[in-house]
Amino acid sequence: MRSLRWGAVIALLSVLVAVAGCAGGANAVDNQRAAEANASLGADFLRKQDNENALSRFRRALDYDSSNTTANWGMAIVSDRLGEDEDAKRYYEKTLGLQPNAAIYNSYAAFLCKEGDVERAVRYFERSASDERYPGRADAMANAGLCLHRAGQAQPAEQHYRQALAMDSTQLTALTGMSRLQFEQGDFLRARAFNERADGVAQLDADQLLLAARIELALGDRDAAAAYLERHNAREPSATLSLRQLEQSR
Repeated sequence: MRSLRWGAVIALLSVLVAVAGCAGGANAVDNQRAAEANASLGADFLRKQDNENALSRFRRALDYDSSNTTANWGMAIVSDRLGEDEDAKRYYEKTLGLQPNAAIYNSYAAFLCKEGDVERAVRYFERSASDERYPGRADAMANAGLCLHRAGQAQPAEQHYRQALAMDSTQLTALTGMSRLQFEQGDFLRARAFNERADGVAQLDADQLLLAARIELALGDRDAAAAYLERHNAREPSATLSLRQLEQSR
C-alpha cells in the first residue's frame, strides 16, 4: 500500500540487532553474534532498497541462528517486496511467535491489508496503536484508516483517521486520507482544510497535489488549482496535465 511506510520498521530492525542477547556455550554465542552481524547488514541493505543483498544476509543470519528475530522479520519484508506472499506470511508468523511487538504488528498488518484481509489487518493495526510506548502508534492507526478507506469502508476509515490525528495532529497519512475522504463525500471546504494542513507538514506527493487541484476546481479557484497542478507537473514530468485537461476529466 502506498503511504504505509517502512522507514521506522527498518530502523527498528537495527535496534533489535543491537539489543539481542547472547546465551549458551561458546559456539552458541559465536553463532548468535554471526547471526546478529549478518542481520544488521541485511537491515542496512533493506534500508537502501537492495533486496538481493538483504535477502542473502538474512538467509546467512538464519543459517547461524534460525530464531533470530531481525532476520526473520527482514525475510518477511523482503519476501513481501518480491511478491513471494507465502514466504512473507510464513516469516511474519514466525517473527510474531519469537518477539511480538507493536512495530511488528504494524508491519504484519500492512501485509495483511495488501492481501485483502482487511478485518485482521485492522485488528493488528489497532493492537499496534494501543501500545503507548510505541512511537509509531499514530502511524498504525492512520494505516488502519487507509486500509479501510481503500476497502470502501468510509465511516470506520474516518474514525481511524481522526483517532490518529488525536494522537498526532501532524500525521500525514491521516491528513491526506481525510482530505480525500471529504472530497469523495463532496465536502470540498473540509477537503481543502485537511489538504492545507497536510501541505504544511510535508511535501505532497503527485497524487495528493492532483487531488488538491481538483479540490480547488470544485471550489471555483482556478488560480489555486493551476498552482497545485504546476507543482504536480514538476513532480511528475512524464504525466503532465493542463488545467483544461483536468477540467474536462471532472
